[in-house]
Amino acid sequence: MGMDDIHSKRSLSVAMFSICLIFYVSKVAVAGKLFPALGNPVHLGLRKEKFSHFRVYWHDNAGSSNPTTIQVAGANSTQDSITGFGAILVFDDALTEGSDPSSKRLGRAQGTYTFAGIDEPVVLANANIVFTTGKYNGSTLGIMGRNMLVPEVRELIIIGGTGLLRFARGYVEARTHLLNIIARQVIVEYNLYVYHY
Repeated sequence: MGMDDIHSKRSLSVAMFSICLIFYVSKVAVAGKLFPALGNPVHLGLRKEKFSHFRVYWHDNAGSSNPTTIQVAGANSTQDSITGFGAILVFDDALTEGSDPSSKRLGRAQGTYTFAGIDEPVVLANANIVFTTGKYNGSTLGIMGRNMLVPEVRELIIIGGTGLLRFARGYVEARTHLLNIIARQVIVEYNLYVYHY
């Protein structure tokens, strides 16, 4: 390999680095100057941050002839696990105004439960709260978190929202209202504390 080859490779490396640097700098400049609204609620026309509290009752039904929660996956060892470790369930549960299943329907909770505890009954919950009535009809809240099944009060996080609940953040307090192991039905009171625009 001669000196010309070394200079040629070095020149190519410098040229590639320069092109990448120019591309990066121009991209940062465009993002910063031409599109200042990215990530800024005010520039998107969202005026003032609000705080809202929603109380809903979540009706989880895995045992009737029309279940709203079904198991879709599990490991070979899931059936032998006392905690259900490895099971994945999908749900589309009713959300109501009161604890009675026939009370006013406010929306749906749609998502997945992943049984994630080997030694304790704990679920990774991933849910969309979909409002289907009233002022927030069509708006959603995204909820995620570790849902231990034993404590009286569990907390989950609100990670986002759509519609009238854009840029949502906050937390949820979940309290089991009714647990019927034989019928495989659970009613949980959810208090959602939300900052949003």
